[in-house]
Amino acid sequence: MSDAKTFQCPSCGSPILTSGLEKEVKCQYCGNTVIVPEELREQPAPPPPVKFDFNGELLHGNDQAMQTIETAGKVTAGVTGASFILPIALTCIILGAVGAILFYVFSNVNSAVKTALSTEAPVVSAPTIAPPTIAPTFTPRPIDTPVPFSKILFKDNFTKTNSGWDVSHDSNYTLEYKSGKYHILINKTDGGQVVWNANTDNFTDMSVEVDAQETAGPSDGLIGVACRASQDGGMYTFEFSQNGDYGIYKYDSNGNATSLDESTLSPNTVNQGDANHIEGVCSGSTLTLILNGQALLQVEDSDYTTGGAGLIVRTGSSGDAGIDTLFSNFLVKGP
Repeated sequence: MSDAKTFQCPSCGSPILTSGLEKEVKCQYCGNTVIVPEELREQPAPPPPVKFDFNGELLHGNDQAMQTIETAGKVTAGVTGASFILPIALTCIILGAVGAILFYVFSNVNSAVKTALSTEAPVVSAPTIAPPTIAPTFTPRPIDTPVPFSKILFKDNFTKTNSGWDVSHDSNYTLEYKSGKYHILINKTDGGQVVWNANTDNFTDMSVEVDAQETAGPSDGLIGVACRASQDGGMYTFEFSQNGDYGIYKYDSNGNATSLDESTLSPNTVNQGDANHIEGVCSGSTLTLILNGQALLQVEDSDYTTGGAGLIVRTGSSGDAGIDTLFSNFLVKGP
């Protein structure tokens, strides 16, 4: 059995073991099929010297011993030929042995030189099959869920149509009570709506939560809740989309949003076409986004300290309109 040899995987740099008998091996670390360097392969034994009889005919293996001597004349000729051939054959054998020794020495020297060079500039062999690129699965960084506020400041199940929410209908937006829920439809490209209840205008520290459902529209449409909203347009919002995007945003008096932090979950973690429970917590300068019971983001910002609690729906990065949403179980709690 040949001695085991190792060489470096040109794809991942891991050590690969070879016996020297194979031309290709598979890297057990990256799975690529790699060509074994020629200098590490087992060299075939040199062929045996070719022998001829006195008449110049090639002899194969033991055929020489099997030949039949038919006449005394052939025996004499064979003996006479042997007296000439034997020194020549011995010379060929000696020269063949010396050649084999020189071949072995120079091949080892050549192998050593190639090995030394390969450590400085390894030759990368292309894999026979390119491994598929697997998108990494995002895992949210651990965030301590804030201690829940215990005092109910405001709640609405939207069964009463005079509870203080805006009602309007036009070609761009629909805001209305609908079948015991609050309905917001965005029909404007690159559009959005923020609504809050006037009964919450003076809240400071609060948690705002609701069951939000997108019933139709593009998957990147953003829906969520708002806290510390004021008439001049400033507020904090906590938003998510059906494709897994989510973030905490700060709006200025001109309605421009600045991302305080945002990221993306696998869409499989969002209840597609069904209700998702989203909560935004504004406690002092600490803002926390909680989606379906999992705290996803937490940031610090102290620009806004008081204001109303409400809802937000807006188009995503595509700007596509047609975002149809329903809200239920709106709840605001404080310390």
